[in-house]
Amino acid sequence: MGYFTRVKNFGARYIDYGMAWKGALFLGTAVWCINLQHGALAALPAALKQATYTFFVAGFITRLCETIAVSVSNRPLALGLALIVPSSIALGLTLLLHTLRGTPEPLRSVLPTLLTAPPAFLWWGWRKRANRDAAASTAVQG
Repeated sequence: MGYFTRVKNFGARYIDYGMAWKGALFLGTAVWCINLQHGALAALPAALKQATYTFFVAGFITRLCETIAVSVSNRPLALGLALIVPSSIALGLTLLLHTLRGTPEPLRSVLPTLLTAPPAFLWWGWRKRANRDAAASTAVQG
């Protein structure tokens, strides 16, 4: 197995690559549009920061959401924590990212995360929990 394959496989344990690239494209584009009024070149650093951050950090946070949703035994508590913990981390880190130099509209740049992260994490946690519960039910019946 090659070096890059090992790195990719290691990362896949902690980063949901599928959700990472989709989120990076969506939120990077949204942040670029929000900051476009300051010029395309002024908006580009904010968009690139958001896309890069989203790929790595949000991919990790999505994996955290999955882990919480399937590992806490109490279903309502698991889904509540899978919503609150990842959403809080995502919003806090996104705000920190955009308050750093280079984002013309830092507070407006957090809005896409504020509006999409909580429902996305709730849906993702519910989906992963439902898959786990279905697999457990099948195993008991089989």
